[in-house]
Amino acid sequence: MRKIKLDNFKNKTLLVISPHADDEVLGCGGLISKIKKEGGKVYVLIFNVGSVSSTNNEKATKIWKKETENAMKFLKVDGYETIFDSPNDNRYLDSKPLHSIIKIIETESKVSLDNVKPNIVAIPTIHSHHQDHIHVFNACVAALRPMRSPVPEMVISYEAPEHSRWSTNGIFVPNFFVNIDKFLNNKIKAFYKYKSQVRVSHRDKDTIRDQAKYRGKETGVKVSEAYVLHRFMI
Repeated sequence: MRKIKLDNFKNKTLLVISPHADDEVLGCGGLISKIKKEGGKVYVLIFNVGSVSSTNNEKATKIWKKETENAMKFLKVDGYETIFDSPNDNRYLDSKPLHSIIKIIETESKVSLDNVKPNIVAIPTIHSHHQDHIHVFNACVAALRPMRSPVPEMVISYEAPEHSRWSTNGIFVPNFFVNIDKFLNNKIKAFYKYKSQVRVSHRDKDTIRDQAKYRGKETGVKVSEAYVLHRFMI
């Protein structure tokens, strides 16, 4: 079994599982950048890129898909896949049968667990008011059960700053942090590839930077990304 050494991420493989395009950057943009800088590999599984724009769903979806492609290229990920990318899919992820989501994570994606064989898997937090995030979290927990093989040595859930304090499942309380002092600007630049998803004073460079500073103060560094550690084998 491969072991994790946290002095660097060289030769490690990260799989980020994202309910919607841009969640992977908001939650893991710093970690993705760090792993790529240190010589590791990164793959991203994105479930929804379907827009719910009230004016022109088809046009908005096309824009969002192009933005996703631009963000993945900017982050230099080794591979990614979007699953539901029609104009009508975005509102219905939580209605997809759980077993079908589990199969996609396990085997039925080009960046599935079986195909990528990651050391580290980052999944969305359950501490969310968003039904899609909760649904994907539950599927991830089932897919990452310890009796499957190979077993990723590290499983973490990433923060959803917009709604991790407004949840029926409690508040996101991190116990694992990544110093992203050298990678915060890269994270912000990656997010701004999603031009249609920027919201001033809500989801923008200032809120990303403020959140990183807040988490940094919890750990004695300038800026951090915060996670909940679910499994760590050494």
